[in-house]
Amino acid sequence: MGEKSENRASRYLDKARCQNARKTKSKLMNTEELLRLHDETCQKCKLIMKQKNSDYTGGKNATDIFANFNSSTILDIHPVQGLLLRLIDKVQRIRSFTNDKQLQVSNESVDDACEDIINYAILAKAMLIEERKKIEQNLEKEKQEKIYSILPD
Repeated sequence: MGEKSENRASRYLDKARCQNARKTKSKLMNTEELLRLHDETCQKCKLIMKQKNSDYTGGKNATDIFANFNSSTILDIHPVQGLLLRLIDKVQRIRSFTNDKQLQVSNESVDDACEDIINYAILAKAMLIEERKKIEQNLEKEKQEKIYSILPD
């Protein structure tokens, strides 16, 4: 699915939400509606992540799924910290929207910023899982090396 299709799908979902909001204007969101929003948002975020991951990591055959974040080490910034900086940009967009009731950049909505935050949180979680695995592997390797170093030849 290309960017145009993604934007069309996003506009369709936004239009459906607006129509639902008009129908229930005097009614607050209930649990069922919240969970429906959660499901729709998660589905959309997964699609966006799949598309962007290919774009930001070197294409379909790339092997480092965190390549764009790992590149922050060039500036001596931990990859997760680099990711968090990008997340803060999205938080600032939402903050601007809540202050001004509009965004100046028209090609990205406040919903897009929310979805990006969700994906950044998932990416951060995945990167931290990978980091913990590497730490555990290094500790195991050091333990094995220590054992072999005290064994007689």
